[in-house]
Amino acid sequence: MANPKTITNEVAGKAKRLIGEILGDQGLHDEGNAQERQGREERKEPPEIKPLGNLDKLT
Repeated sequence: MANPKTITNEVAGKAKRLIGEILGDQGLHDEGNAQERQGREERKEPPEIKPLGNLDKLT
């Protein structure tokens, strides 16, 4: 399951990119592109695998 911050980055980035396109603001468009790309990359990262759960915190 995706982290809520990851989803927020994707959605906010897409919104910035589209608003930048509509307003003709290349800086906002580029910022949105980068934020959207960051969200997609974070979503693709494999989750940390902990087969024993939080067993390490018991000691």
